[in-house]
Order: sequence, then structure tokens, then C-alpha cells
Amino acid sequence: MDGPFRDGMYNHPNLGVIKIFTKNGEWVYQCYTSNGTKPLSTPKPLDQWTWVMSEEF
Repeated sequence: MDGPFRDGMYNHPNLGVIKIFTKNGEWVYQCYTSNGTKPLSTPKPLDQWTWVMSEEF
């Protein structure tokens, strides 16, 4: 995706469904189950590469 980061649920080709959001003023992502209902990881710092490869869920 192009442009600034935005909160939401996204599909990523390597990570599957991810949630992008801010935590303590920093952009992070978290992996979720394929239907987007249960987190599978802890929040991790979001980088430009992860963002670019994401598509809206």
C-alpha cells in the first residue's frame, strides 16, 4: 500500500491476516487467525516493507 499507515485489518502475503494500529504512540502490527478474530502474536514494530505488501482485509 502507498501512503501513510492506517489502522485496520490487512492481508499480507507472508504473515496472513494482520492488524495494524498504534500502541504507545508507535505503529505496530499483530498477526491474527485467517478470519481475523483471534491474535496469534504479540504486537511488533511496523516497517515500511510490511505496510507496502499489505492489502485491506
